[in-house]
Amino acid sequence: MLELEPKVDASKKVVARGKRVRWLFLRMALQNTQRRPTRTLMLLLAVALGTAAIFASYTVSRGIAASTDQSFARMGADLLVVPTNAMVNITSALLTVQPTEESIDTQVVSEIGKLDGVAQVAPQTIYRVGVMAGMPSHKTNLIAFDSTNDFTVLPWLTSSLPRPMRVGDVLSGGRRQEQLSDEVQLCNQPMSIYGKLGRSGVGPLDDSLFATYETLAMMSQGKRGEACSPKFERSRVSAILVRLKFGSTPEQVRFAIARIPGVKVIQGATIVTATRQTTSILFNGMLCFAAVMIMGSLMLVGLLFAAIIGERRREIGVLQAIGARRTDVVGMLVSEAAFTTSLGGILGILFGCGLLLVFRNSLVYYLQTLHVEFVWPVMSELIIAATVCAVLATIVGLVAATIPAWRASKEEPYLLIQREDLKC
Repeated sequence: MLELEPKVDASKKVVARGKRVRWLFLRMALQNTQRRPTRTLMLLLAVALGTAAIFASYTVSRGIAASTDQSFARMGADLLVVPTNAMVNITSALLTVQPTEESIDTQVVSEIGKLDGVAQVAPQTIYRVGVMAGMPSHKTNLIAFDSTNDFTVLPWLTSSLPRPMRVGDVLSGGRRQEQLSDEVQLCNQPMSIYGKLGRSGVGPLDDSLFATYETLAMMSQGKRGEACSPKFERSRVSAILVRLKFGSTPEQVRFAIARIPGVKVIQGATIVTATRQTTSILFNGMLCFAAVMIMGSLMLVGLLFAAIIGERRREIGVLQAIGARRTDVVGMLVSEAAFTTSLGGILGILFGCGLLLVFRNSLVYYLQTLHVEFVWPVMSELIIAATVCAVLATIVGLVAATIPAWRASKEEPYLLIQREDLKC
């Protein structure tokens, strides 16, 4: 035991010496950032501008994508499938079922969903229900929809209660008088107004109440088990709204649906489908172009770090000549780059927030005057995006500094001191 103690003490001294050396090189890295303040400031600005551009571009692109999706969703379906005997007023936007006594078997919904070129199907059923207790003649249209597959009703939701929609909640059309939290008597049962829809200009959407099929099933039982709506059948629907896949044409899908007996197909304005698909292509192209620009910015930052380390090869040679280890020299350069890029990333996030504020007070404000809604990403997504951009800036600095620093440290000290060219 007595012989092991000196070895243990020696190992502790080595560890302590290593810590002192690392701390020394870390201090040197911080001092090097102050040695050439102009170069450090230019580097900070380069990283900050790149980070701000990435953060602001991502946020705006996400807002444009969400706004575009919402606008296209409000254009309605590409096709409307109704019973053969149903009378339908053709409108430019196929948003909801129109009043009819005819119905379709729900098996048709699954058949249409399996067709090539069909992206989404949303069944709806319309009922006439009483809205005042003791006044059975006072009725209104109640449209049942599938909240899971819906793509024409919920996009028009402009205001709602601060909670998820649940059984017993209904939506009120844009021209109706009900407000949030109001109570309506449907089939002598109290129902709560969960949300208000915006005005679309399509009568059945603006003048009706909307409820999920689960709410309608509860209503059909009544308070005492009596049937509220004798015609309620979950196996029957009034219409099926169809959205096409990218690249599909309405004529192809319409021809396939026409083979199903007992139904006919109503086609909306062709320009709506064409505009949706064309804009999707343009938006994807814009994202690819932005990705190329981001990669170009990252390469420029990497070249900048490579040039900075190339100018300091004499310093690297001197440090190695006086006994500094290669890992210590590389760690010093990488620490300096990490500190600079981290600070630049934080400044870039702040600058990006300033750009977004200018964007909100200028272009977004102008869009609001034209009644065009711009959908901002939620706060949690913005925080995640800001964190990722700041971390990405740090990683870029680490990678950009590590590669040239490691290659420089592998050179002989006398070559570095004599300023001989490094192989790139």
